[in-house]
Formats: sequence, structure tokens, C-alpha cells
Amino acid sequence: MADPIRIPWLHDRHSHASVYAAFTGCPSLAGLDRGAALAMLSALPGDRLSIVFGWHNARTPLSGHDLEGLPPAIIVNLSMHGFVLTKPAVALLTETEPEVVAHRGDPEWCERHLPRLLGLFGQTARLTSGKLAAFMQEAESLGLASVDDMLLPDEAAFQVILNSPWAGRIQCWATPETFHSLSNSSQMALAGLKLFTDGALGARSAALTGPFLGGVEGVLLHSDGALLQALAESHPSGKPVAIHAIGDLAIEQVLRVLERLAGAGLSFPLVRLEHAQFIDECQARRAKALGLALSMQPNFSSDSQDYADRLEARWLERNNPFRMLIDRAGFVPGQDLIFGSDGMPHGVEPALQWALFPPYPGQRLTLDELVAGYDPAPDGRGHCLVEVDETHQRVTLLESRREA
Repeated sequence: MADPIRIPWLHDRHSHASVYAAFTGCPSLAGLDRGAALAMLSALPGDRLSIVFGWHNARTPLSGHDLEGLPPAIIVNLSMHGFVLTKPAVALLTETEPEVVAHRGDPEWCERHLPRLLGLFGQTARLTSGKLAAFMQEAESLGLASVDDMLLPDEAAFQVILNSPWAGRIQCWATPETFHSLSNSSQMALAGLKLFTDGALGARSAALTGPFLGGVEGVLLHSDGALLQALAESHPSGKPVAIHAIGDLAIEQVLRVLERLAGAGLSFPLVRLEHAQFIDECQARRAKALGLALSMQPNFSSDSQDYADRLEARWLERNNPFRMLIDRAGFVPGQDLIFGSDGMPHGVEPALQWALFPPYPGQRLTLDELVAGYDPAPDGRGHCLVEVDETHQRVTLLESRREA
């Protein structure tokens, strides 16, 4: 067995700290089989609305009959894209959230209104200073010193963050709509603006060339003109922009629109392309020429296994093409190729596991590339010891310790 490897605490460049922290203490279906999941859901309180996260819709399917017999609950997909309501929850939300109730089965509507839905989830779970502290302490135990919160839900959540001891360790991004709802001081404190162009693999709404298995088409959220207008309207803020684009169709649209804006002389301090899981080499070279940063998740190489039930084989191998991006397109980890987790899951151990031992060779990253892309915490707050077992292809976090 090789000696343990020491690495510094890292900065997760893509999380949802405010929402995940609000979920602290809430029930989770993560890792549960169908029987255990139904048992947990059945034990929820019957006199109030609960929120449950960590649901994997493929592994623990819930039928309409299941939802009729459960207590009031919002059950949120592991990817945060997609949810279901139990029958009593429908009754509770019909008056206060009629549109959410009416469109809960419409994937396109849900993707177009994702910030609103995450706001509802967060408000139901309720972010507090204690929950935020618990979240950040857990992050430290997993080897993370700081995070980018890529979808701040509202002013109330921002105030909890800004007034906490963790304010300097959580950089918050928000949609243009949320940005305009913030106070002037909060607008100034915001790290950047976040836009969406497609959905997610878990919800079968990422915009790919061709349908998912079973014939479901992904969702392209904007026309070129609407996306161009949204970016142009974001420009006066002076903020960097992060653009969610998973599928190749969404990536192509973003590049096409940014090339038009660049031709008109409009640029941003920084443009991050979030996820970019199915970027091809031609697109990568265009992104490089535009000066974009690719913000990607090494742990999402697991999608090549987890979503074999919905993706054709060609997509499984094309997911997270890190070797192409680094070796041929010239992206540099830590400079214009940055890494985060999206909270699925957080931490050094899963990041290293999927970077060093991915399903396909083209997804592999070296230890140094992974650490550079995660941007080590600059002030030496702490370190991790990890064990890398090459024989069994397993990474184990042995220790995560704050520095004196």
C-alpha cells in the first residue's frame, strides 16, 4: 500500500451552499432502496409540509399511488432538477404556489423556473446561521475550505451568509432576476450572475443532439435571440457571468451567441461555462478562443455509469472529456479549467475517486491536475491525508485537519 498523500484543503468552484445548508437536518433518500425510502417518507409528519432531498428517480421510482398515500412532502431529485409532490402537499401548495402545482409534471416549465423552485425548496427548509455553520464544518471535514454558491435564492439567504463567520469563504452567484431583487449592498457583494441554457441528465432535460433512451428530448431553454438579450441585459451589472450548459446543443448555442456578442465588442470580466459535460473538440477550441473558463465536475464522470439507463453508449464515453480538453485543446487546470462538485457529492474523496479511476480513459485526471483545478485554499487553513489504492482503484480520505 502506498504512503498517504497530503493535499491542501480545496475550494469547490460549484456548489449550492445556501440550499444544501438549508437542507441540513432534513430527511434524505440518498442511498436508500425503494422499501427504505417509502418507510422514511411514510414516517414524515402529517401536520406540516416536509422537504426531502437526495431522491434518485431511476433507483427509487415513486408511483402516483405511492404519492397519494404519503404525508405532505416536496421530494427533490438528487440533481435538484425535478421534484414530485405527495397528494397532501398538492393540497397545501395549491393556494400559495398554484403555478408550481399546475406545472409540476412539465419538465420544460420546471427547468425554465428552476431558480423559483430552488427558492421554494430553500424557504421550506429555511436557512439559519446554525445550519450554515453545520454545512461549512461538514465541508471542512471533507477537505473543503470554501465554496462558490452558484444559485443564491434570495436576499434573506444572502444576509445569513454575509452575517456569518463564513462570509469570506462563500462566493455567491445569482440569476439576473434574483440580482435585481437584492439590496444595493448585496448586489455589490455578489460574485457574479448565473444563467441557464438547458436542464440536467437526471431529469432527462439536458439538451443533447438526439433524444434520451426512451425518446425523451432534452430542453433548450432559450432561442438564440432570447439568450443574446439576457446576456446583453446582464452586461451593465459589470459582473462575471456563469452559464449552465450540459448538452452539446446548449454548449453550441452559448458559443454561437457569445461569438456574436464578441463581434459586437461586448465582453464580460469573466465567462464561465458550467458543466460542459458533452463539449467536443471543435467547441472546446472555440471556447478557448473566446477566453471562456470551463467549470466542470470530475465526480460527474460517474454519470457514465449512473445514467446508462437513459444515455446512448456514445454519450457515456463523451462525458467529461478532460484529456481532450487538456492535451489537445490546451485548457489548463486552475486557470481556464476549474473544478467543483455541484454537491453530488462534496469533498476530496469522491473528486479524487472519479478523477483517478473514471469509467473511461479520456475522463482521467492526475492528482496534480485535480488539485490545481480545485484551487487550493490560499491561506493554508487545513490539509487532508488520502490513501490511493491503485490495486483496488479506491481512494480513501484518512484525515481532514485544520491548520494551527
